[in-house]
Amino acid sequence: MEAQINEIWQEHHDKLLAFIRKKVDEPEVAEDLLHDVFLKIRDKIGQLRDQDKLQSWMFQLTRNIIIDYFREKAKRSGKQPEDKLSATPEDENRMAAAENWIGSYVQALPENYRNAVVLYELEGKSIADIADKLQISYTNARARVQRGRQALKKSLLDCCTFHVDVYGNIIDYHRNKKKESACNCVRTGKTPSTDREN
Repeated sequence: MEAQINEIWQEHHDKLLAFIRKKVDEPEVAEDLLHDVFLKIRDKIGQLRDQDKLQSWMFQLTRNIIIDYFREKAKRSGKQPEDKLSATPEDENRMAAAENWIGSYVQALPENYRNAVVLYELEGKSIADIADKLQISYTNARARVQRGRQALKKSLLDCCTFHVDVYGNIIDYHRNKKKESACNCVRTGKTPSTDREN
């Protein structure tokens, strides 16, 4: 257990701290919150059933700890808690627009990869559930998900450069001019500063 926690600390410390510092202005408080995050990870790691979702699980724990911090701070001051973690309407619009055309790339995957990716990414199924549903081995299911995601990623990156938040939500994207002919994305309602091309 301790070896696993140490490995997580080494690999994810900087990313988690950077995320906290974007939300919390005080460096010492950010360090304290990071410490709380790793205590929570240590206490709850046994409840994580799918190790493939470790990173998203850790960031959700971190987000919850930041929310608790702002709630407690607001309670002490008698003010409304700060909402620094919500996506802006513009961010939500960008993600929604991207999701509309990303589906066409998912549908273009070979059937065995497509089914695995849809079950894993869109329906939130575990690898074990996918193996059971598709009546294949756990190893085969895991390989299909990984290869399908790699193929999807390649297709998407051939089209556009994406900017995502720590949860993987698309907050902006722009076409890669050199590979424009391979791009199926649709940009709407963006300002010139975000509608740039390489």
